[in-house]
Amino acid sequence: MKEKKSKAERRRDREILELYHKKVTEEALEPLYEYFEQWKNGAYPYDELTERIHEFHKENQEIYKKFNYHGGEMLVFEAKKELDMFSEKDWEKEHYHRLKVLFNMDD
Repeated sequence: MKEKKSKAERRRDREILELYHKKVTEEALEPLYEYFEQWKNGAYPYDELTERIHEFHKENQEIYKKFNYHGGEMLVFEAKKELDMFSEKDWEKEHYHRLKVLFNMDD
């Protein structure tokens, strides 16, 4: 049986996911921004820029799906890991808890 999270825990998870979503999206946008700068300076052709925009759009769709359809405990765990938000105490408690929830294990 899954444990129900408290309101504070759910809010904390949403905040973590918002930070992680921002990080992932900004990392995807950065190369596109650089292409725009090159294009603006006349060093990158228009047709190549439009191709990069299209590629970013596809990548952003995958990001959207990841955060809106494939979320859950594993995504919160991934977010905390990628954002380096685990303390030693978290690794002792939360790592076990998240794996327990992920694998639907009862005591």
